[in-house]
Amino acid sequence: MTYSQVSGDLAALDAFLNSAMREGQLAAAQLDDSSLCFADQDGRSIQVSVRKRSKLRTLFGPDIRRESPQGWETLSVPQLLAHLSKPGGSTFCKRVMDSLAALQKTAPMSDNATSWNFLAAEQALKAGHPFHPNPRSRDEMTTEETRRYAPEHEETFQLHWYAADPALVSSNKGASGCLRLLAEADLGATDPGKIPLPWHPWQAQKLTEQNTMKELLDSGSLVDLGPGSGVWGATSSMRCIHGWHAPFMVKTSLSLRLTNSIRHLSLREVVRGVHISDLLRSDLGARIKHDFPTLNILGEPGYVALNDGDGTVRDDTIVVLRENPFQDASVPGPVMLASLCETPAHGQSPLGTLVHALGTDAAPLWFTRFLDVAIKPLLELRARYGLLFGAHQQNLMLGLEDGWPAAVWVRDCQGTGHLDSFHEMLTQHCPGIGEGAENVVDAKLGDGLVTYYVVINSVLNTLSTLVLDGLASEDHLTGLLRDFLFRSRAETPGDTALYTRLLEQPTLTCKGNFATSLSGVNEADGDARGQVASFLDLPNPLLEPVYA
Repeated sequence: MTYSQVSGDLAALDAFLNSAMREGQLAAAQLDDSSLCFADQDGRSIQVSVRKRSKLRTLFGPDIRRESPQGWETLSVPQLLAHLSKPGGSTFCKRVMDSLAALQKTAPMSDNATSWNFLAAEQALKAGHPFHPNPRSRDEMTTEETRRYAPEHEETFQLHWYAADPALVSSNKGASGCLRLLAEADLGATDPGKIPLPWHPWQAQKLTEQNTMKELLDSGSLVDLGPGSGVWGATSSMRCIHGWHAPFMVKTSLSLRLTNSIRHLSLREVVRGVHISDLLRSDLGARIKHDFPTLNILGEPGYVALNDGDGTVRDDTIVVLRENPFQDASVPGPVMLASLCETPAHGQSPLGTLVHALGTDAAPLWFTRFLDVAIKPLLELRARYGLLFGAHQQNLMLGLEDGWPAAVWVRDCQGTGHLDSFHEMLTQHCPGIGEGAENVVDAKLGDGLVTYYVVINSVLNTLSTLVLDGLASEDHLTGLLRDFLFRSRAETPGDTALYTRLLEQPTLTCKGNFATSLSGVNEADGDARGQVASFLDLPNPLLEPVYA
């Protein structure tokens, strides 16, 4: 086997088994420092070796045995994943195996995070989600298309431009000016009588195969302008692409299913981005910037889409413009947290390599600075203003100074919301916020979502990465996290309910990616109040005795 195949096998195994263990999907599971033992669907014992282990995450080895009438038989990683996913049905099994195949074709990541520029950091993420049965599954996309457009392959391509009659276009106020700036940078002059539309080339091909699109092209209502002149690369989400020359990143609908969701943008999602951008330009936005100088939020000030002629937006044509402050490829960072924390089959994570270079005892101080620089602003936005950001580790980017956390960037405004108890105050600063966005929620739901995305996905994964890399005691880092929450609760001028929940509740809300994938639902169908993804309660690790 090649190095890539071994790395891909272990990455797939880790993601599958960690998500299955977290969600109670393995019967009679017993885990120790040397092996994981459980029973398969036929009641036979399976043993999988353990490479490294923390309380929060385990890295597994390639040594796999299954009980048989003739004794113990050896299984490969592909054999085990095929066997364990088969009861989930043919679709689930296919996604698991497609994800494995994709991971086997991925080159090793670079662990020198201090040299990554913005796009390099995005594309350094090779394995994807560490708690997911099929982190790299992509329905409807061929192997060749994946190689061209998926971020882990680090390829570049061009936007494909169209121009549409204004009557066929729906957009927010101000989007037109943003589109013109982008078109000038990527395409040159455009017809002032039509609206320029930048589409991902894969989506453009899918759209123009539709009869309705062919009719628009034949009538001249939609004009094919061809590819732009700029070079673009996929960020970690694949449907948001970045060009060094462009004033905006471009996030487009993609008519394919990535992991849990069909990646069509919806009107309610893009409206959230506009509302956050409006809020950031308000007096409250100025106050947030003053109070949290390390925090940077990438606004999404414009969206554009075709409509059906009656004003109904076509979701598969939606394009969002995201602010792009990263226009100099020679400037390092910021670096995506998920890339930093991805642990390879051999050696340390990029985070481990970085922190190890800072000194043998640097991990506790690095983690404390990470909490102060990147996490406290997010928790305080909730405490002071009721603002909820779905800042999981693929939506958090760290600015590093000499290897230390110095700033944080947060993206993906479509995952934002706010608490109903703060709605009146927020509307005074940003009239109309939440209207049509379906993201005004009560504290129980809102705090549960922040608990998963910010605390479990971002903070605890960072903590476990440092532990797995052998750089700190898990009890010590957990104690530092607990001290940070106590200190933040005491210092905040806002609502302390989320801090108290994290410190005192017996369980923490967590998304169940295994159950969500197994169910086959389209996660994107649910709004903030009616989540269709599966959630579960995990024992709160902050309640356990901690010894520094």
